[in-house]
Amino acid sequence: MDALLLAIAVAIPCWYGYRRSVSHGLVEINHVTTLTFGFLYYWITPLAVRILAPQVDFPLDRVWLGLFREHLIAPYAVSGIALYVCFMVGDSLGARWWRRQRTELARPIPTLALSLSTVFGCVLLVYSAYVTQADLFRPSVPGAIEVAMALGAVTAGVVLLSCVALMFTLQQPETPWRKLLLSRYFLPPILGGSMMLLLGSRLYVASLVVMFAIYQTNFRARFKLKRMIAVGLLFVVFFGLVGTWREGSSPTGVFSNVFVEPMLISLSLVHHLRYKGIAWINQPTQLISDLENLIPTVLMPQKYKLLKQPDAYRPLGGLHSFVSFNLYFGLLGTAAFWFLMPLGFRYLRSRLSDTLFATMYVMCSGWLTFSFFRNAFSLSLVKNIFEQSIVIPFLIACFGWLLVAACSPASAGRIYAPPPQPEGARGETPLSPSASPP
Repeated sequence: MDALLLAIAVAIPCWYGYRRSVSHGLVEINHVTTLTFGFLYYWITPLAVRILAPQVDFPLDRVWLGLFREHLIAPYAVSGIALYVCFMVGDSLGARWWRRQRTELARPIPTLALSLSTVFGCVLLVYSAYVTQADLFRPSVPGAIEVAMALGAVTAGVVLLSCVALMFTLQQPETPWRKLLLSRYFLPPILGGSMMLLLGSRLYVASLVVMFAIYQTNFRARFKLKRMIAVGLLFVVFFGLVGTWREGSSPTGVFSNVFVEPMLISLSLVHHLRYKGIAWINQPTQLISDLENLIPTVLMPQKYKLLKQPDAYRPLGGLHSFVSFNLYFGLLGTAAFWFLMPLGFRYLRSRLSDTLFATMYVMCSGWLTFSFFRNAFSLSLVKNIFEQSIVIPFLIACFGWLLVAACSPASAGRIYAPPPQPEGARGETPLSPSASPP
């Protein structure tokens, strides 16, 4: 019975992910692709290990196996399958209600606004690194909250710079990647991402790479399936090497390093299943405290002392998303969340011709791969998805539209519209970027 449930838990996501991501041998990376990958990697991998290979060796394996009792397998498997089906139903309805409109780019963000935002992001990154330098370059060990907060402050600057780079790229669909990567919008986030890798924060960099892969396959050209598989393997090897380098272990343990990631995160899962079980309904009172994480760390260095920590077993810092969902909403509330969530993604996807909505869709989809499944909601939902992928792009866009309004008195009633140009004209002014269709 357990093996059958495992087969269903693998087959349904693989079928639906393939259906929504692959067409005529070409791969489009979207919110279904990223969520399906994260679901299989973080939710199903521990289930498969428990059923097929319970004697596999990894850190704290005896503790993990002692917590994950046999009678807990079926309830967890059925819950996971049911939640993914809720996602499928919501996404299918959203795909019918809101279809993607392939029209000319609307409401472009002025290049001056992007340039000033890049300058601000660089200042924020340098200032954050300077303020937190005492903790930033200390070895990251489980329980070192100060180090995690220092990394978070630097990460916020890198994500902001990456957001601006994405906005610029959305408005330059015909510019070659070689030229884009050498532009003033890409060099700062590339340097910042390299520093994050040196500091051991690989999953954030991986999420940013996924975001630009989403952009590439939705706005430029899709990947061939075989090439996508090959690139995916290289992606795994590279970030596995970064993990082994950070731990000081042998590079030959690349794949085991990648395998250990979901197993260690699932320690909080098996502990929750063993001692608290699966609740049917809960109230999301924890979200009130989580909203305090919207305050930038550089403005409140001791913020971590005020944040209410989830009542969960977290020996290595990460928190399995199944535990978060069950603590916040319960199984029924989580089912409603997983049904409604893809509706929001489908709405954003239907408006990809708008720079702001396209930025939101790409960034939110990118976080579904890792952060959504392995971080507490104060970080994954509040910080990464809501603040950095919705609020920050909105503020940058508003800043740009206000600049247009201030510099174009005749268009006071249309605060975002660029000055009209003759048909067929191309070019770019400091406040009016070229608007080529994606």
